[in-house]
Amino acid sequence: MWAPRLAQATSEDMARGLFCQGALRAIRVLGDEELAARCAAACGQAWFFDFFNYSIRLFLEMASTALPPLMERHGEAECTLWLMGHCVATDFMESEAGRAMQVLVRGEARRLVNHLPSTYLVSVNGTRSVEWLGPQHCRFTMKRDFAPAAFHEGMLVAMLERMDARRVHVVGVQTGVLDSEYDISWR
Repeated sequence: MWAPRLAQATSEDMARGLFCQGALRAIRVLGDEELAARCAAACGQAWFFDFFNYSIRLFLEMASTALPPLMERHGEAECTLWLMGHCVATDFMESEAGRAMQVLVRGEARRLVNHLPSTYLVSVNGTRSVEWLGPQHCRFTMKRDFAPAAFHEGMLVAMLERMDARRVHVVGVQTGVLDSEYDISWR
């Protein structure tokens, strides 16, 4: 799962510290302090400054170290990745950048989805687009994103739930090693 993503990473592929720090916190919450320390050692970074850019490789090294022991606690890879993504998004929504974004979208799920391409750019490189299929139904496309689809499913659910969207349904499909599409709907 991780080797093909690592093979695609270049020096241009970056993640903001707030994303990496959120991933490390998620590992701590879903695992424990010892696992978080192992993941920090694996990537050589124990702390990330929110708005500094770091190589996406650091996130991939943390996630690849964390996934096997987290799967022992939480089940299959997709479930564990979903939980990690949900934790990372919850952490982001409580950050300064996340609170600013919530003010910008005025707590409205549709406005949040319209801002997802720029919201993601606060944290990671890549391109994203939204195609509306109905008033509360869209397709969200990601290109050159290094996290697996299940991770983003958890993130998207957490962000929409924060907007008080009800019966949120997100189904992601990996369309390439670094590309994915998400069918998103809510009530």
